[in-house]
Amino acid sequence: MCKVAILERFTLLGAGIKSILQQYNEYEVIVQTETIDSLLKQLKGKSPDVFIVDIVHGDNAGLKPLRKIRRHFPKVPVLLLVSQNYSDCFEEYIRLGVKGFVLNDAEGKDLVEAIHVLSNGGEYFKKKVWEIFRSAIQKRKYQKKDQHILTDREVAVLRLFSRGLSYKEIGASLNISPRTVETHKRNILSKLKINTTADMVRYAYRNQILT
Repeated sequence: MCKVAILERFTLLGAGIKSILQQYNEYEVIVQTETIDSLLKQLKGKSPDVFIVDIVHGDNAGLKPLRKIRRHFPKVPVLLLVSQNYSDCFEEYIRLGVKGFVLNDAEGKDLVEAIHVLSNGGEYFKKKVWEIFRSAIQKRKYQKKDQHILTDREVAVLRLFSRGLSYKEIGASLNISPRTVETHKRNILSKLKINTTADMVRYAYRNQILT
């Protein structure tokens, strides 16, 4: 019996994933929850064989929960539900222990196949995923680096957002107020002509300004 833990922000979608797996006798969903803190709390004393994490409906490109999962369960493989909009982060996802990607337009049978592969020690990267990954690397290679339009403080704020920190945590780290952090974020979004925190994370990875 393969024990599965599901992290899905939307309860209905999580129930849908669980329903797919319940059609197969070899899978047992031991946890299905919406937040990483709830996931870790419910898993006390338990250890799944595979994590399923939906990045598409997460915050900060899903990096913060993935780091927590890796810290608490370093040997348990993670299967990521993802869209190609996050292709710039694929490399970091792999570094954080992701062993397989299932695109959000895939069928239920692809999900089951991926879980089977991961639970048996393998990796699940379909041809389409590698094509998207290669395209993102090529784009990053030739993209003009324009980070000079950001101030040093804005780069620092961008870097901390990309690590999954909250407004309060960033403010404490830089000795500024959360309101000032919010102002810096608005300026970053405006200067880079992007709209969301996930866009900021992707920009940071593309331009290698996380360290």
